[in-house]
Amino acid sequence: MGSSETVLAAEKLSGALTIRDALAMPGRPVRIEAKLVHRALFAQTGLGGEQLEFFVGDRRIGQAMTGGDGRAMLEWTPRLRGNHVVTVKVAAGRRVESVPASAVVACWERRRPILLVENRALVEAIKVPLAPLPRLPASVGHQEGPEPAPDAVAVLKQLSQFFYNVIYLSRGETGPGSIAGETGDVREWLRRHEFPTGLSLTVKSGRTAFEEQLDELKAEGWDNIQAGVGRSVEFAEVLLAHRMKAVILEDADQSDKFPEKAHVVKDWREVRKKL
Repeated sequence: MGSSETVLAAEKLSGALTIRDALAMPGRPVRIEAKLVHRALFAQTGLGGEQLEFFVGDRRIGQAMTGGDGRAMLEWTPRLRGNHVVTVKVAAGRRVESVPASAVVACWERRRPILLVENRALVEAIKVPLAPLPRLPASVGHQEGPEPAPDAVAVLKQLSQFFYNVIYLSRGETGPGSIAGETGDVREWLRRHEFPTGLSLTVKSGRTAFEEQLDELKAEGWDNIQAGVGRSVEFAEVLLAHRMKAVILEDADQSDKFPEKAHVVKDWREVRKKL
């Protein structure tokens, strides 16, 4: 008969931790939200009553307990500006095992302008074949997400170093050529390809949701969003309506007409010239 520790270990649930990026100002409290769930085949269930621990580097900044929906909130006050990586873990010895998760708390000053980057602008536009290609086995041609668009990493590194703070914006992208659709983790894709650290936001598809997100940021004091780089007509229209500069990467087979005031470019080398 095994020991009681062996029995307890065998009974542990497998949990999945996620944590949202957050935007803060130096010396002001920010709410960090994490979620712990158990994922089954067709559904997921929040795991309540679990103690989560939050760290910045090796420094523990606090703990919080999950509610019935699996969510836990921690209020933290960053003192230094910069992009702080916050890691959340399930407290040791609990009934749940989970891989730690990390997010960015972007502690920015409002005097530095913000650049919005639509995630679909970070990858090469997908060329649609004239005839459908035969379906390949899942193991053939498997890649860990699409490759970055040429020069996207270099240009964004320069822009973030000297001019802008960067917000990466996911807007319901799915399917081939989508960062989220193929890898399931935008932050991991950005890190793997060495994009500069920035805030990752996910907004529901549609113009209304995008406009509401911009209005929410403005209401929180972030009225320094100056420009955006994207691929869609809707992205350009919303930015221009909010009096922001819109730089749009044009697809080779683009049929939609962009607004006249949008700066339409062919590649990332031209993006830098328009900002």
